[in-house]
Amino acid sequence: MADANKRGSARKPVRLTTYVRKELPAGGYSLMQFVSRDLSEGGIFISTDDLSLFDLGEEISVIVDENRKRLFEGQAIIVRSVRTFESSDVITESGFGLMFTVKDPVFSGMVAEQLAQADGAALSPDSEELNK
Repeated sequence: MADANKRGSARKPVRLTTYVRKELPAGGYSLMQFVSRDLSEGGIFISTDDLSLFDLGEEISVIVDENRKRLFEGQAIIVRSVRTFESSDVITESGFGLMFTVKDPVFSGMVAEQLAQADGAALSPDSEELNK
C-alpha cells in the first residue's frame, strides 16, 4: 500500500490503447502495443504478463490513444512493476505503472474527460464491471 500513498492523482479504471517505443541496446526501436488498466493525471498502468520488458526507472516514449485519437504523446518513466496472485496461484494483476514526465494543460483536460467518463461508466447499468 505504500505505493498508493506516493500517487498524486486518483486512478480510475480506463481501457485505452497504449503504444510504447523503447530504444534497443544495439540501436533502433521496438514499438509495443498494450491496453491500459487504469489512468490518472500522473500516469497509466499497462497490462502485460511479461515483466522482463522494462526496468524500473527506464525512460520510454508513449502514445495513449482512444479510437485513433491521441490523448497523450510524450515521455514516461517506468515507476512500478507488479504481479499479484490470488491464493489459487491465478494472476489477478500484471504489468507496469508509467509516470508521465510532461504536464500539459491540454493533456490534463483530456485525462479529466476520460476520468469523468470512467465515473459515468461505473454508474451505468451497462457497465462491464456490473455485467461480470
